[in-house]
Amino acid sequence: MAIVFLDGFDKYGPVNNNAAGVQALLQAEWNTATSGITIVAGLSATGFAVSIPVAPGTLSKTLAGNYSRLIGGVRISLASLIQVCGIQFADGGTNQCGICINQTTGTFSVRNGSYQSGTVLGTSTTSITAGSTHYLEWDITFSNTGAYQLWLDGVSILSGSGDTTGSTNNYANVFQFASGNIAIIPTIDDFYLFDATGTTNNAVLLNSPRIETQFPVSDSVVQFAFGAGILGSSAARVTTTNAPAAGSLVLRRFTPAVAGTLSSISIMPGATSAGANYRGVVYADSGGTAPGTLMSSGTQVTGVTSGTVANLPLTTPQSLSAGAQYWIGFINDTSVVLQQTDAGNLGYRAANTYASGAPGTAPAMTSGQASWLLWGNLTASGANYDQVNQQPPDGQYSYVFDATVGHEDLYTFPPITASTVHAVAVKASLAKSDSGAKTASMRLKSNTTNSAGSVASVAPGTTYGWGATYFATDPDTGAAWTPAGLNAAQAGVRVAS
Repeated sequence: MAIVFLDGFDKYGPVNNNAAGVQALLQAEWNTATSGITIVAGLSATGFAVSIPVAPGTLSKTLAGNYSRLIGGVRISLASLIQVCGIQFADGGTNQCGICINQTTGTFSVRNGSYQSGTVLGTSTTSITAGSTHYLEWDITFSNTGAYQLWLDGVSILSGSGDTTGSTNNYANVFQFASGNIAIIPTIDDFYLFDATGTTNNAVLLNSPRIETQFPVSDSVVQFAFGAGILGSSAARVTTTNAPAAGSLVLRRFTPAVAGTLSSISIMPGATSAGANYRGVVYADSGGTAPGTLMSSGTQVTGVTSGTVANLPLTTPQSLSAGAQYWIGFINDTSVVLQQTDAGNLGYRAANTYASGAPGTAPAMTSGQASWLLWGNLTASGANYDQVNQQPPDGQYSYVFDATVGHEDLYTFPPITASTVHAVAVKASLAKSDSGAKTASMRLKSNTTNSAGSVASVAPGTTYGWGATYFATDPDTGAAWTPAGLNAAQAGVRVAS
């Protein structure tokens, strides 16, 4: 199998500048990510990209094996050229060689050892300018007399040979994006990495490829059980906080994709208050733009802690209908800052006397308030796919589970927009909650062929991380993928052992 790694950075979106949150999201698949990396708008037609506005900034991946030759590509854009940045190949802790985008000139060099300070093996005459977007590709053999070649936007810009090792080993097993200065702000997107084995995906693509990520939209095979579900998102994509006034009714509106049962409402305090009181509330919709009748309210929760989710249970769980709009939130008696989910203004607020409880009919609400981070927790759902299609994933708040070997869930996906398919990755955010060894297999079913792809199984850890498998060809035909073949396929996960 020639596919080593693929990442379009789409599954970490939407746009997110919460440094701690982004670092955690990236390190669920990459091994190290410098705090300060952000998720930004994509450099290609779909999805998102990663920006590295920190110095020094790194995003590195320990590869699954030792590779004597690595072939790959990435879409790049640099805010400035006041310092070098580039790509590093390493053997454990030893830098083998690197690709450097040179300060001021915007030319490309291949260096022995460090991408930033190693001996230059060759430099291109072709250059890029700050703010422009390009697709960079490479083919490097690791040896004392190693060969290298670079392409920019499908055109060869540099080739040669030299010592592409910094250790006694003729291979690399670590890949790293690196930035040497905070003002450079490199943005990267649509990354692929191949080796030279096999008969497919063993050479540079030379057509500025794009990675398109799709998420499940319906169930095909359901054998896993519902674990937990979420209405909204638990991701804080900014570090901003906002304090609803004391004596408030605070609401946000949500529309569930599938039917479910809402049992509680969660908020994320940005400060600690031992005496603050809250009750969760759910209101029906009135005309699409305002809350109407109170449907359910909760028991009192006293005291919140900064950075710790506060769960507001409903006295009577509320049944939700697919496609219907609901307004969920809380009443309070004390002003405490809450984490925002984004920089938007999706919140609604009205004055409310806490001791009187939640009003039976919502009063006139002031719109345009902060997008407070609050979500609903589901104890039942009408479909499994709705628990696993969040972007980014919600982990413990939304999942399906199983322990029976051979059980699998398969899902259908929206059609892709690309006209050519070079490779397919199936990825799943996984964790193990019980004792003993467990493995999972990511699956793709094309026609009647159900395949594990390049990776037979993975062993999930006790915290959520990404498992991945790759398909260079359609497993049903053994031939190159067609968009129609991929659009008809299902994918999911199986309990392997």
